[in-house]
Amino acid sequence: MPFIIGIDCGGTFTDAVLVSEGGQVTTGKAFSTPQDFSLGVVAAVEDAARNLGLSLAQALSATQLFALGTTVTTNALLTGRGARAGLITTRGFEGTILYATIQKVAGLSERELTYAVRLDRPQPIIPAPRIRGVTERMDSRGEVVVPLNMDEARQAVAELVGQDAEAIGVVFLWSFLNPSHERALAQFIRERYPNVQVTLSSELAPRIGEYTRSTTVALNCYLGGTLSRFVEGLSHRLREKGLGGPLLVMQSIGGVLPAEEAGQRAAATLASGPVGGVIGSRFLGNALGYRNIICTDVGGTSFDVGLIVDGEAQYAREPVVGQYHMNLPAVDVRSIGTGGGSIAWVEPETGLLRVGPQSAGASPGPACYQRGGTEPTLTDACLLLGYVNPDYFLGGRVPLSREAAEAAIRKVAEPMSLDTTQAAAAIYRIACSQLADLVRKLSVERGYDPRDFVVFAYGGAGPQYAAVYGAQMEVKEVVVPSLASVFSAFGIAASDVTRLYATSDPMQVRVDLHRLNGHLQALEARARADLDGRSADLLRSAELRYKGQWDVVEVPLPGGELDRAAEAEAIAHFERRYEELYGTSAGFRGAGVEFVSYSLTSVGHNPKPSLVRTQAAAGRPAPKSTRQALFPPDTAPVATPIYDMATLRAGHELLGPAIIEAVTTTVVIPPGQYGSVDEYLNVHIRARREPARA
Repeated sequence: MPFIIGIDCGGTFTDAVLVSEGGQVTTGKAFSTPQDFSLGVVAAVEDAARNLGLSLAQALSATQLFALGTTVTTNALLTGRGARAGLITTRGFEGTILYATIQKVAGLSERELTYAVRLDRPQPIIPAPRIRGVTERMDSRGEVVVPLNMDEARQAVAELVGQDAEAIGVVFLWSFLNPSHERALAQFIRERYPNVQVTLSSELAPRIGEYTRSTTVALNCYLGGTLSRFVEGLSHRLREKGLGGPLLVMQSIGGVLPAEEAGQRAAATLASGPVGGVIGSRFLGNALGYRNIICTDVGGTSFDVGLIVDGEAQYAREPVVGQYHMNLPAVDVRSIGTGGGSIAWVEPETGLLRVGPQSAGASPGPACYQRGGTEPTLTDACLLLGYVNPDYFLGGRVPLSREAAEAAIRKVAEPMSLDTTQAAAAIYRIACSQLADLVRKLSVERGYDPRDFVVFAYGGAGPQYAAVYGAQMEVKEVVVPSLASVFSAFGIAASDVTRLYATSDPMQVRVDLHRLNGHLQALEARARADLDGRSADLLRSAELRYKGQWDVVEVPLPGGELDRAAEAEAIAHFERRYEELYGTSAGFRGAGVEFVSYSLTSVGHNPKPSLVRTQAAAGRPAPKSTRQALFPPDTAPVATPIYDMATLRAGHELLGPAIIEAVTTTVVIPPGQYGSVDEYLNVHIRARREPARA
């Protein structure tokens, strides 16, 4: 029986889903192994195979597609463990990548912005001593103004290699219109120094924006070696253990890429794990009939939020990663450091209780794990509140210690003159408020009304908090997927092979249709060459703006040769979308409209998981037990029925307070809320006592 395997290699746990041809989904989970992430990946797959009654070799040998989402590149960036890289650019522009002096607040939270005057700019990914300028110049039409001085270029490369550069990036002006100079230099480097990784801006980020192209290339150089070594090591380990199908790596744009290409596009894999959850939400949303979804993922270290509007994931044109803007579009996922492992602490200056962003991570983990952690975490608080069963964590494989949790929580309880249960309740309330704040930023502050949305709550910890922050936002309902704890891995398994091709050539309307069609035809030719005869959907778009503005709006373009009618429709679409974003009558046609950049997305469809419908059961299920649990703002615990997720069936209804236990997650339904189970065994929660839509 052929399988599809999806992997989400996170900061605390590595999740695996194994999908059979008939749609049966089997899950696996293991602690992540930062010393060698491939060990955690194999352990998670082995756990899934064991749950299906198979050996690891049997499962891998029957796998037709193995898709991986990973935090390897993100961790390398955050910990400063990337490659020693160099950069070669057009002479006179050596300082471009150092312009982060004016970008020092990029990606910072409101709390961090409060102290922005004290902040330093982010350290450059490639420092000034390893940046070289060489003589060459293209103009804004891609015409050669000054030929490339190869003698200078060879000398620059030799100097960087002499400084032990493991990777070299090349960013020449207007190279996205004429890449000949970059390609000539790359050919020399690859022939003369074959062990040095080369990244060309004309291949990785061929769009206008000198600073963002430079930072994107620098990030790719810095991270490429780390990702390549991980993917090559994992591929070798999996092949040894029987994997016969292709290994694919998740990208930030919401599709997978063959593993052999991943190292050359390492910057495109940043935050790929959380993106998997958004893709999974779109997949499940289509099945359930939801078009507007707030995708929320609470794991061990972070809370990640994305939006699906009218059935489509929302993208960031220039996402910010570690205070660096990138010139690679990505599914717009925002994160804060609030997760199950987030550490609670008392701020010395104010005496106020804080939660995160520091995390206990996978090692040592929350105090209750008894793996060496002693700091109070959100998971410790949930254990004391009665939400988490200490004898059933990961199905009982990891017993939790209430005593250790109490000892840790006491560190923040005593300074505030609270008992440990009161402190745990305070930690929980603060965390839920932080989660609601991020949801608000991604919805209300962008002009979307949360009441028009449903919340999808997933991640191992997400279902413990979603009913609370969903009620605060007054969303229609909260949906906890049946695969909540491994939902990002499920989304990765449901992803298609996706490649993005782009170029820039600003043109005012009426545009030069010959030039515009030439760009689109060139992008399509590149896409078809990479497809090598395989079928795929080719989706075209353009970025437009009013003359004199910087921000652009992306609009779709039809296939085939574009004419004046297609140009007019693109402009009309741009103006409609502009008013949606910025307000009625915000546009000003009199300023003139510009076509700036052009993109083509190639989507090669992979086999998809199937959702299996179940038969309905009437009435309310019988709880398996009762446990005392406290639900803030209540101050006293109440007897709460505990249900076994494995026994719930379509049509079952539950009145809060109630707790549903699964092997890898816990669903909390507070008092005054209502839960029901749909035909796919997802749990729907509403903030009113009325049946949720199944």
